[in-house]
Amino acid sequence: MGSHDSILVTVAASLTFIGLCSLPAISSLVLRSRRQDGDRDTYEDADGKATPESVKAFSTKLAKTCILVFANSGFAISLATALLFTHSNGIQLQQWLRTSSWGALLLQSVAITWSRSSVQAYNLGLYSFLSSLALAGVLIIQGTKSAESLLQNNRALFALRVVELGLSICLSVASVSLPRRPDVLHEGEPVDRMYSTTALGRYTFSWPTALLTLASTKKNLDMSDLPRPDHYTRAASTSEAWKKRNSKHPLWLSLLLAHKKAIAIQWFLTLCTSVLNFAPQWVILQLLQTLEKRQPDTSSGVDAWAWVFWLGISIIVGSWLESWLFWMSSAELAIPIRAQLGALVFEKSIRKKDIKGVSKSKETPTEPSEGSEPNGTKPTEGDDADELKQSKQSTVNLIGVDARRLGDFASFQYMFPGSLFKLIVSVAFLISLLGWRALFAGFSAMLAIMPVNIYFSKKYAAAQDRLMKTRDKKMEVVTEALQGIRQIKFSALELDWENKIRAVRERELGAVWDVYVADTMLLACWITSPILLSAISLAVYAYINGSLTPSVAFVSLGVFKALEVTLSIIPELTTDVLDAWVSVKRLEEYLNSAEVSRISKDGEEVKFDRASIAWPADDKTNEEDRFILRDVSVNFPKGELSVISGKTGTGKSLMLAAILGEVDVLEGTLYVPRAPPLAVRHDHKANKSNWIIPEAIAYVAQIPWIENASIKDNIIFGLPFDEDRYKKTVEVCALEKDLEMLSDGENTEIGANGINLSGGQKWRTTLARAIYSRAGILVLDDIFSAVDAHVGRHIFEKCLNGELATGRTRILVTHHVALCEPKTKYLVELGDGGVLNAGLLSELRQGGALQKIKSHEQSSEQIEADESVTAVNSEGSTDDDGNEDAGNTLAKVMSKTAARKFVEEESREKGAVKTRVYSAYLNASGGWIYWTVAAFVFSLTQGFTLGRSWWLKIWTSTYEDQHAGAQHVEDHSLGHSFYYADGVRQTSLQAASGPSIHFEKGLKFYLGVYVGLAILGCIISTAKFFYIFFGSLKASRKLFAEMNFTILRTPIRWLDTVPVGRILNRYTNDFSVIDSQLAHSFSFGFNSVLSLFTVILAGLVVSPYIVGLALVLLLICLHIAITYIVAARPVKRLESNTKSPVFEQFGSSLTGVATIRGFDKAEVYIERMYKKIDDYSTATWHLWLFNRWMGWRMALVGSVFSSFVASLILLTPGIDAALAGFALAFALDFSSAIIWTIRLYSAIELNMNAAERIVEYTELPTESLDGISPPAAWPTGGRIEVDNLVVGYVADMPPVLKGLNFSIDSNERVGVVGRTGAGKSSLTLALFRFLEARSGAIYIDGIDISKIKLHDLRSRLAIIPQDPVLFSGTIRSNLDPFDHHTDAELRDCLERVHLITDSENSSGSATPEPESSEAATAPKNTNVFKNLDSPISEGGLNLSQGQRQLLCLARAIVSRPRIMVLDEATSAVDMHTDGLIQRSIREEFTDATLLVIAHRLSTIADFDRVLVLSDGCVAEYGTPRELWEKGKGGVFRGMCEESGEKEKLKAVIFGEEH
Repeated sequence: MGSHDSILVTVAASLTFIGLCSLPAISSLVLRSRRQDGDRDTYEDADGKATPESVKAFSTKLAKTCILVFANSGFAISLATALLFTHSNGIQLQQWLRTSSWGALLLQSVAITWSRSSVQAYNLGLYSFLSSLALAGVLIIQGTKSAESLLQNNRALFALRVVELGLSICLSVASVSLPRRPDVLHEGEPVDRMYSTTALGRYTFSWPTALLTLASTKKNLDMSDLPRPDHYTRAASTSEAWKKRNSKHPLWLSLLLAHKKAIAIQWFLTLCTSVLNFAPQWVILQLLQTLEKRQPDTSSGVDAWAWVFWLGISIIVGSWLESWLFWMSSAELAIPIRAQLGALVFEKSIRKKDIKGVSKSKETPTEPSEGSEPNGTKPTEGDDADELKQSKQSTVNLIGVDARRLGDFASFQYMFPGSLFKLIVSVAFLISLLGWRALFAGFSAMLAIMPVNIYFSKKYAAAQDRLMKTRDKKMEVVTEALQGIRQIKFSALELDWENKIRAVRERELGAVWDVYVADTMLLACWITSPILLSAISLAVYAYINGSLTPSVAFVSLGVFKALEVTLSIIPELTTDVLDAWVSVKRLEEYLNSAEVSRISKDGEEVKFDRASIAWPADDKTNEEDRFILRDVSVNFPKGELSVISGKTGTGKSLMLAAILGEVDVLEGTLYVPRAPPLAVRHDHKANKSNWIIPEAIAYVAQIPWIENASIKDNIIFGLPFDEDRYKKTVEVCALEKDLEMLSDGENTEIGANGINLSGGQKWRTTLARAIYSRAGILVLDDIFSAVDAHVGRHIFEKCLNGELATGRTRILVTHHVALCEPKTKYLVELGDGGVLNAGLLSELRQGGALQKIKSHEQSSEQIEADESVTAVNSEGSTDDDGNEDAGNTLAKVMSKTAARKFVEEESREKGAVKTRVYSAYLNASGGWIYWTVAAFVFSLTQGFTLGRSWWLKIWTSTYEDQHAGAQHVEDHSLGHSFYYADGVRQTSLQAASGPSIHFEKGLKFYLGVYVGLAILGCIISTAKFFYIFFGSLKASRKLFAEMNFTILRTPIRWLDTVPVGRILNRYTNDFSVIDSQLAHSFSFGFNSVLSLFTVILAGLVVSPYIVGLALVLLLICLHIAITYIVAARPVKRLESNTKSPVFEQFGSSLTGVATIRGFDKAEVYIERMYKKIDDYSTATWHLWLFNRWMGWRMALVGSVFSSFVASLILLTPGIDAALAGFALAFALDFSSAIIWTIRLYSAIELNMNAAERIVEYTELPTESLDGISPPAAWPTGGRIEVDNLVVGYVADMPPVLKGLNFSIDSNERVGVVGRTGAGKSSLTLALFRFLEARSGAIYIDGIDISKIKLHDLRSRLAIIPQDPVLFSGTIRSNLDPFDHHTDAELRDCLERVHLITDSENSSGSATPEPESSEAATAPKNTNVFKNLDSPISEGGLNLSQGQRQLLCLARAIVSRPRIMVLDEATSAVDMHTDGLIQRSIREEFTDATLLVIAHRLSTIADFDRVLVLSDGCVAEYGTPRELWEKGKGGVFRGMCEESGEKEKLKAVIFGEEH
């Protein structure tokens, strides 16, 4: 009667549950009867919109029909059973309750069928599934109780019950077979199908099957094959959700609240898995206890088989919950959080104050730098945080490292509650098994190890922190080297920079080793603790109870193993928490940093009213450390041309930055018209009538910022294409000729930062962008310094004062006041930290101030000829627009060949990682001997694991035998011994251990051997990690050295076509994988393979049939694994490749942030970044999805193996509980061993992708490293002979220099002139052998330069490029990086270029453009160059362009070369300083041969000789007087005539004026 009652209660409870599940169905039916039908032909939700095709393809008819049929059939059969078969009252009631359940299910099925909304039907299907499952459970419980009697007495009823059970299972499957919605598209691209597929597909990870099949078919996957992320994961949506929440809490709490739902589900699933993880152990306990009671030679009863069934079920359910936990942790937390933080950091960077200066006082950084304070006041190692302060790279790390780390942490933080839940469950389980005393004794051993654990956790955290800092530093140094690579190559400093990078790398490897050591010691604690815990607990238990049964020993061992994972993870989690905390603080500090706020008031005109302005600085910078323009009162007239002039470094760019809102206003007021927001401009509707927006601003920066896009795209800059306007813009900006020279014309793709354009082309492209724009206010910084005289006049007349500029307010910074005078309305002269003169030009002319200003600048005649193309090309670009400067190298190449892309797509290997990559890595880490020893050590470790369990089997079987002998001494002792002995003989493994079973051995003996095996195992396990880490470090060092060597010596052309971000990715991300992850993957991968063999070996003990089954299951696993790896491999490569554009876009936008904000284009760039982050998320999402697809299927296979082993144990009567316990303890690990083997194999495969990318770069072609060494003093004279020189950029293109012949004598000063494209830059490149001669030769002091080593050639020549390249450090480190000269010599050189003079203020006295780091006494700004330790920020950005050029000139003077090339090196300095410098050059380089590529004819008019090039040939060569006297037919004479300063030039040439 009791069992009837319990079944009745179960049935009633299930009916209640089914009733509750029916409430949504009832609700939907009621609402459905009241509601009008919606449009069924369309579907749209937050994820996207369905297309007519996908709506048409979508159907739920089959599933709904099945649901209705199964529910009706089940109800009918249940009703028939209740009516036809009469039972006792109790059973009758059960039957009617079941029928009621079927009635509720029928109601649910009607609601599903009737529902017009696919999403609602899907949700109702889930309730129906749960209801059907509950009913099936009741039927199984009833069936097990009554199956035997029904089978004997009432077969018809038995058959109906079976059919009813079958229908309930079919109904449950049909209920989850309803697709949720049609496939939807977002912005024309398909969205991931997780929310489109059926519940069955979703919860068994089946929706990517089509993608996996595609991968298997084409052996590859491309980005276009992967569906886009849903709205929970999209960067734009996550960012929008964050802003809507507008949380004022700390960042970590805001993240927690933003994702509380996902975290709550994650924690709930964790609780369930924590309990279910121990379910298989509990089932095995019941099974072993059943076996312990089993009489020898008897078959197992129904109870034992029931436990086998539950073993399979518990493993499957546990695995499914765990799989789903892993999936939602990555899909709903890791990826969205990473995308969200990435988007927020980028948005912040677009809005953040641009603090470029390097503060003299070393204080806490504003930009996060790994979270700890610097500890010194000098830029020493400990000062890393400060050195990184303004580094853009550490900002990029916020997305690359910190956002990813926080996302990862969010995905596994559930392990904290998980560990606690598991600890509680396992302790409760163990207390019931062993008793509290035994467990307490075990835990006391763990407590003894705890202090060691804590000590090494702290060491690990500190080492990790140090590692992050050194990585930041390495990234900064590498970035700087790559950005200044042209200067490095021109100066032959590759070796020095290689050593500099190597030094930082050695510091990084030192930190990596510290991390490894701490990590290994933590691993040692984690390995030792659980082993000691189990050994001591079992020993105490055996001592207290006098025996140790197999059920207790093996089950407790299983629980201890689970506990081992739980406990071992706690210290690692602690270090991860610390890492995440560092990252969250860095991110929070950055996200809370100052933003650009509106510093101006609205006004009709741009006006400064007693304003004091300075470059943005952090709160910690003292006022005396800043360069300040004080008390500025100017009023720029609307719709007119205004000019700002002043000497180098007087704050001209600062004034423009103020108009853009990029400065701090310390006093006074600034008025600027307020532009309408981007959203209300309706750019896409712009036409001729409404094109100009009077308040909008366009900005041309002093350093042109150009995107990696076509020339046309750079000019249009996202506006609609107006052909007339575009053509006029190109014409007035003098770009027509340039576009003609390029075969792709306006569609020519420009490399990152305009690398393949000459200086002039870059400047004119950015000017065209401003002219084409809709802005009514044009803010132009020094546009004439980059163009030839005739081009300058053309731009002034046709562009600045032409049709397109009429009516626009133009505010121009220039040194060329005379050129601009005719059309200028308003003029400002800056100097001495303020405004010297300001007013309408007419007023200044009357007051005599204009004449004074012009005397500081250039005359109008000079201006016309003097202006030049000196641009921003670190190569010595020279042709104003010439397609020739070094970077331009490529412009020509690209233009003449079919290749349309300048920056090639990043290459991606296909298929498995090549064997040569493995062999390269394995050889680098130590070769075959090293890995053979590794294999032996790992095998030994597994041997100890197996040995320990086998010894436990021997130990427990002795007690079992004693127990059996005592119990069955009369009847069974002989039989039992016989069967036992027979069982022993079944396998060789048992036979080997048979003789060791002697009852006389005491507890101490067994315990001693067990503990001995445990301790030896611990020692060897720890040693193997040290061993692997050591090899890993060796490989890291070797591969880095090879790649570093190669990259610094690759041809400049390759470096031009590859974005810096892509190379940086190799140096940072790929090497951090090789440093930190690959060693783990190899060691744990080794372990997993051996574990798999151990599991199969342990199973062999039970039955040889296990091998057959294991092989079949392994083949199934192999199929799953291959399918997985074929898809995961290309997706992992895609993930690597989608990461680079995120970094590139971030770096590029940080560089051009002033331009982006000036044009008010922030939103456009944010949208673009969202797209790139989404690409990255898509790749990661699919990587995890494929992983879960594989993991869940492997778990199913594992449950089959465990159930099969358990079944064989029951079918083999000779197997005792000890042997069964031994086999089952390992059998449970089958699926995890296989999963880990495959996971780690694929981890090795995927991580080897990093090695593959690095090996690819180590094999790049380098510049020639051969040649003879010239004499030590060469060149002694400096004589240059060019003999029939033919040079071209690419083999299959016509040459650019066509048979040049000329010679230059020692110490001669030769000017090189020629029109755009004449070959001036190509000559420089040929001289430095960036272009190798096709025929002919260049001789220096009689030695053919093609025969000597490149390093020797370049180190003996010097070039001052037009674009100054400085490195971060100090003035001293830039002048003399390797300490070859005294301070006095360095100061002397600074004086010679007029950066310092004997008096306090000199022409260069003013201060850095973005912010001086030298102190200033109140209103005066002191000269930063007086102190050689004055810091120089990254790229020299805290100096003005003019100051940078002068510092480069000083650097060249320091080295005193015999041959020097000047590429119009003073374009950005004021005329007075330029005159002084020209004089210095004449005086300083009397003992050097000087080759000056000139655009200002006055610069070279008094030179010894002039070389005139035309179309790659020598047009004229001789003294200036000879060339003049050729008459008007001469090219040089013609240029002089055109220059507008004919008389002045004539006077200089004929020596009448100096």
